[in-house]
Amino acid sequence: MPQCKYGNEATRAKASDRTTRRHNAKQCVCYREHETGNASNTPATGETLTAKVDVTSDGGEFVDVQTTEKITNWDHVFKKFDLDPEAFVIEGDSVRMSTWQQSKALEDGTRDVVNLYSYRARFARKTEAGINYTDLANQVRNWNPVPTTKGDSPTTYVVSLADWQLGKGEADGTPGTVNRIKASLANILEDIHGMQKRGSLPRSLLLANMGDHIENVYSSYANQAFTTDLNVREQINLALELNLLWIKSLAPYFEEVIYSACLCNHGQLSRNGGKTNVSDDADNATGLIGDTLKTLCTLHEDLKHIHFEIPHDEMITLVTTNGVNIAMGHGHKISGNEPAWLAKQAQNLAHRRNFHVDIWLLAHKHHASLIDLGPYTRIQATTNDPGSKYFEDMSGMYSRTGTTVFIAGKQLPGFWDHYRIH
Repeated sequence: MPQCKYGNEATRAKASDRTTRRHNAKQCVCYREHETGNASNTPATGETLTAKVDVTSDGGEFVDVQTTEKITNWDHVFKKFDLDPEAFVIEGDSVRMSTWQQSKALEDGTRDVVNLYSYRARFARKTEAGINYTDLANQVRNWNPVPTTKGDSPTTYVVSLADWQLGKGEADGTPGTVNRIKASLANILEDIHGMQKRGSLPRSLLLANMGDHIENVYSSYANQAFTTDLNVREQINLALELNLLWIKSLAPYFEEVIYSACLCNHGQLSRNGGKTNVSDDADNATGLIGDTLKTLCTLHEDLKHIHFEIPHDEMITLVTTNGVNIAMGHGHKISGNEPAWLAKQAQNLAHRRNFHVDIWLLAHKHHASLIDLGPYTRIQATTNDPGSKYFEDMSGMYSRTGTTVFIAGKQLPGFWDHYRIH
């Protein structure tokens, strides 16, 4: 039997009744050292009796963590809430502890007094700020585009990259979303090749980032922090990689290329427990992605002709291409009746910015919809995200995945044609 300082005959006679009972009940330090191998190297943290957690985009806080032993390793507390211990670090100066004694029944029928502990501590995500700009720049510099004949039809091929929500862990998660995005790109290239053969390829490309390319990690809905499969840095880096892939794949086919962007709700970067930024509307991942791509594209001769329309804090992005005025918005700012909202915004744009809308391009609702509203057409973009169990459970509805494309031209009826979901 392992020995503690009260475990031999000479010292046991001098020990108090409480100490003797703890030794007989195998609750003294010698038994803990024996069971864990070495208490100083692998300290026991005891059973976690109760605990609460608040998780934010930057980390979170454990509250009222009650244990039977002092906590020296927090891994089991993170796991209690299905949080990855490797993804977080406890902020040492935030740990607060209190302790008290409580009576406990022993195996021999007697009772003993045991110590209980209560903790409060903040934790942070193990992430670093910034993006892998060097790797992205090398991708651009080392890119060798395949020579191709550019289109000359006085129209614009509009590609709506909407609501990817990279990092969303539902269903097949981010890997499934990426596979669908790449499948859409392959289908769109096939569509372009078909128009080339028919001699009807547009001269212009509008590559529209319709927003929500990242999922973010907190505040969109209650369980978001527990379902994401990428942190914010990883989400933004992946969004940049995929956007750059679309640019490099499609730009060589068109004489004129416009990359536009829309500020969005999932892209808000300075939330503090609510659903809006605590800074301003400009603090948005879509703007960051657009700004970075604009800088990257100056590094290669075949991408320098791309024109970027990146908003500062505007919720509606305006583009005029081949005589067609396209107003783009993510759609999260629409309130009340949508046609009425669009009519008011169109009137505002006409009076204040002399911009008369021909086509409204929206996203946010994740499903295909096209409505002729008379003076303009509203086109709602589809997405390649993994879907929403919550929405399907509530409504019984689900949507076709894919990327919405169409051709815009002043000479076309309604200013659009060739509506497709690829």
